Amino acid sequence: MFGVLITFITAALATYYYRFRRSRRRLYELAAKLPGPFDLPLIGSIHIGFGRGATEVMEYLLPKLDTVPTPMRAWAGPFLFVIADKPEHLAVVLNSQDCIKRSYVYDFFRTEQGLFNAEPELWRKLRKHLTPSFAIPSVKSFIPSFNQKADLLVKNLECLVGQAPFDMFYKVGEYALGTIAVNSLGLDLDNETSDFKQRYMENAEKMFTIMWSRMYKAWLQPELFYKLTSTYREEMERLRMFRGLTEKVLSMREEAKKQLSTTKVNAERDENNARRPQLFIDKLENISNETGILDEEGVKQNLDTFIFACNDTTSSVVSTTILMLAIHQDIQERLYQEIISVVPGSYIDYEDMSKLDYLEMVIKEAMRLFPVAAAVARTAEKEIQIGEFIIPANAQILVPVIKIHRNKRVWGERANEFDPENFSPEKCAMRHPYAYLSFSGGIRNCIGVKYAYITMKIVLIKLIKSYRFSTDLKLTDLKLHLSILLRIANGYMMRLERRETKESHT
Repeated sequence: MFGVLITFITAALATYYYRFRRSRRRLYELAAKLPGPFDLPLIGSIHIGFGRGATEVMEYLLPKLDTVPTPMRAWAGPFLFVIADKPEHLAVVLNSQDCIKRSYVYDFFRTEQGLFNAEPELWRKLRKHLTPSFAIPSVKSFIPSFNQKADLLVKNLECLVGQAPFDMFYKVGEYALGTIAVNSLGLDLDNETSDFKQRYMENAEKMFTIMWSRMYKAWLQPELFYKLTSTYREEMERLRMFRGLTEKVLSMREEAKKQLSTTKVNAERDENNARRPQLFIDKLENISNETGILDEEGVKQNLDTFIFACNDTTSSVVSTTILMLAIHQDIQERLYQEIISVVPGSYIDYEDMSKLDYLEMVIKEAMRLFPVAAAVARTAEKEIQIGEFIIPANAQILVPVIKIHRNKRVWGERANEFDPENFSPEKCAMRHPYAYLSFSGGIRNCIGVKYAYITMKIVLIKLIKSYRFSTDLKLTDLKLHLSILLRIANGYMMRLERRETKESHT
């Protein structure tokens, strides 16, 4: 009897597998035409994640960037990934209406109503309603708060002058989270005496690293099996902490609204004759009340996404840029000279930033070598032709941003070195626009690019005017840590020396 049961189960599974393969015949036919150097029988490419953590995966993949063919295929169980990195191919993919949908792996971040991960229909509606919040007139009205919080960071770093090396990431994170709280919630976290900001950043980083690990550990992707693991239990605990901190921020905002009609920062905006912007949380609530496309959970998910994305992007890029300047003292000095010649005073306005050409080159070069996101992924809802290949419908298209940014065929033999001249006007004019994708590109590019650049420039200007940075690290020492956003595993360790200038930067 037992033998008959086994035979029946085996036959049923074989029949299901045959029908499954047959229903996807076109996908397999097109996939077979793509090279797949990481494929192994049955398990495909998932062996890359065996026994490797987030740092080890990057150490395994980085040396292979210039040797693997593209486009290429990689299987994660039944899911076909097509890796594409040629700029002319990416221009097609990222501008296709059939490639707006995010890959299924973004579901692991559990923000299905957030702009970051929303399905195309919801994404289009959210993008339409939220775009004015990130337009130049709106972002310019945040400049007083950026100046105020950057001055506070400069002041808080005073105690570290001449001391042992420290990690710049969390110091910049306090600035970033402070500005986001003011501009999105109208809440001044600098009045919060607890270690709230530190706990928020540390927990968010660990939580999103866990979520990201499911992308390259395919055996953790099925939710049924994942729920049996200790990793899932840790994720749920960190998710509760993350959401608990968001709830605390919201409750602090409601309390602040009862006590004060305006914040100090808003008063400063009025003094500078700048239009008071609508807070991001107000915009989300208006969208929810007036359109019904977001429920209460959707509002919180979008708020979570905005706070984390802005905080992590600013913290990562500013810290990386400072670290590159600490390693390359000649570049730091050239940038310092540009800054003091253009911005002699302590307050930085929008017009000042437009004159700092070398600053922009330095920031972009830091994001080239260390992009905020190491990769982005989309779902092909229909077949897409790129060059001689056809990407099948339902394939996951992986855009390896870090590989694109370090491609020696595009950036030359010194592609792994730090050289801001890569972004001189002459070199930019000669390069395909999709060879540089720090904020993604095409239809679903980052909505907060203008916000990010302005907040990053203001804090960098003030830091570089006030301090000289140095480090014991060398560029060749740096190891990368794979998370939702790319990290330097060594940390952003540096020393401070106060600059002697004619005016006090406060």
